[in-house]
Amino acid sequence: MHLATVLRLNAASCLGFGLLFVVAPGGVAGILGSPPVWLVAALGAGLLGNGVLLWLSQARGRTPQRSEVLFFCLGDFAWVAMTVGLIGSGLWITNPVGQIAAGIVALVVGTMGGMQWRALPRPTASSR
Repeated sequence: MHLATVLRLNAASCLGFGLLFVVAPGGVAGILGSPPVWLVAALGAGLLGNGVLLWLSQARGRTPQRSEVLFFCLGDFAWVAMTVGLIGSGLWITNPVGQIAAGIVALVVGTMGGMQWRALPRPTASSR
């Protein structure tokens, strides 16, 4: 899959979940288990910002810089690691339905991160 397509999909995911987390943080917290509602809302705001950055990184046919794509990859992998850590530790993501939902989201986020990683622009002589 082309890098711009993956970045658009990732942007749409971030914008969609970010909006959900901002609009209904209490409902999201209830599904997950016991995270603080303010933290869910704050994560939503961060996801909205990340979604905008993802979209801008590929807008108008612009080729994203390698450092931009690495930033998004690392963010995706951090999301997966934090999800696994929270589920594994029994902190905040404690509802079985929330654990399944969070696991599926982490799988999708990790897949997008991996696809972005594989499509990384190659370093140029000036960036070495």
